[in-house]
Amino acid sequence: MIEIRPINTENWEEAIKLDVFPNQKEFVPSVAVSLAKAYIQPDGVRYDPIGIFETEEDQLIGFYSFMHRPDTRKVVYIGGFLIDQRFQRKGYGAAAMQKFLSKIQDEIEECEGVYLTVHPDNSAAESFYSKFGFKKTGFVIGGEDAMGMTFRKNELPSGEKTA
Repeated sequence: MIEIRPINTENWEEAIKLDVFPNQKEFVPSVAVSLAKAYIQPDGVRYDPIGIFETEEDQLIGFYSFMHRPDTRKVVYIGGFLIDQRFQRKGYGAAAMQKFLSKIQDEIEECEGVYLTVHPDNSAAESFYSKFGFKKTGFVIGGEDAMGMTFRKNELPSGEKTA
């Protein structure tokens, strides 16, 4: 079972030790870079660093940034999503993504959609996110393909309808 909790002064050092396999490093920023973005808030976007914990051992096994503009949470973003290489292929990533999406829908009433970016060579991530309803938008951000999903019958920026 997993739980998602903020990265804070008590667990940030453990968080920066999280790592992916060498062939995945070009696809996801390190936790240290994501924590720097939480401090700097590039482009005026708020980055909340979140840890993914395995509850039986209360062990930090993954990370992501929950991102949104400070003045609205109508649209939110997830970035830097990773599961440490020691814990991959055990269903933790899917459980964490489902928990994230449920939390957004349950707690942020005004939220209509979630967006993320995927490196164009990361077909495994594209397939993973597609299973949750994310679709390519046709936009490229920072050299990565943008994917999005909506919670209501809205249109993605590309004009694709979602259920």
